[in-house]
Amino acid sequence: MVYLIHVQVSRVHCHGQSMGYFDIPVDHVYCQPVILDYLASKSISSEDLVVVSSDVGGVARARAFAKKLSDAPLAIVDKRRHGHNVAEVMNLIADVRGKVAVMVDDMIDTAG
Repeated sequence: MVYLIHVQVSRVHCHGQSMGYFDIPVDHVYCQPVILDYLASKSISSEDLVVVSSDVGGVARARAFAKKLSDAPLAIVDKRRHGHNVAEVMNLIADVRGKVAVMVDDMIDTAG
């Protein structure tokens, strides 16, 4: 039998609700600083970057991330959901051609 004594999670989708799931210590680890450091190490200028929000609901999150990348431009995926885990991309709002696209999302379960 295996017993957990400590849990580490990265950007839990429902942070407040997750606190009640465990009766052991839980650390919430944020990877954004690591990603920002990685992008900085690649010497990619903000003109060559575009931060992509996977849907309209994530625009504020993506905009905040773009601000940390010298106000990199923002692109938005306009999609329609036809059911659970079923989405259709209708439009990509912005030109990402030739750019390094960094997608920011709160939960990627199907990457759809």
